[in-house]
Amino acid sequence: MGLFKDGSGDKPQEKFIVKRCPECHINLPVDATRCHSCKSRVGRVDRHGKARKVINWYSYLICIVAWGVFIFYLKWAFF
Repeated sequence: MGLFKDGSGDKPQEKFIVKRCPECHINLPVDATRCHSCKSRVGRVDRHGKARKVINWYSYLICIVAWGVFIFYLKWAFF
């Protein structure tokens, strides 16, 4: 998965020099924020050497607002 530097760091971020993209499994530098292969956003490295997926809060917000508008429309149109 990742290569150990020296094993002295307590945090996983300090123990690895590479991390794997969670989408396409390409090796990336530890400080990378985007995958150069699939262009997805990547987070910090976990204890297994794999980058965490970054949560897209904007999409969740849009979905909640869309459901609210849809429910409001249903109440307005049928009740």
